[in-house]
Amino acid sequence: MTKELPTIVYDGTIDLDTESIHDPITGEQITNDVMDKENDDIDRRHGLIPGGKSLSGDGSHSPVLRVVVSKETRDHVQQAAREAGVSVSRWLRHTVEEKLAA
Repeated sequence: MTKELPTIVYDGTIDLDTESIHDPITGEQITNDVMDKENDDIDRRHGLIPGGKSLSGDGSHSPVLRVVVSKETRDHVQQAAREAGVSVSRWLRHTVEEKLAA
């Protein structure tokens, strides 16, 4: 028997100050402040979707690296990215490029 996930129907504005909604991946509570930051991040990217720009500069798909880390390391990386005001992907890319350039 498989467990069915609940179906969520959005039929209007959700008041994030009174509703308790959590990110299913990070477990972080989604608040109006979190959503405002997400919207600011989207505005900064000028509407680009992840993978929307070739980092190689030739229009090809950029290669993807996947890394497995502990939950504690993930939490530290997420915090560092938040403090820098960038996505985790951008923070990791910058950190790797900085380390390789040293």
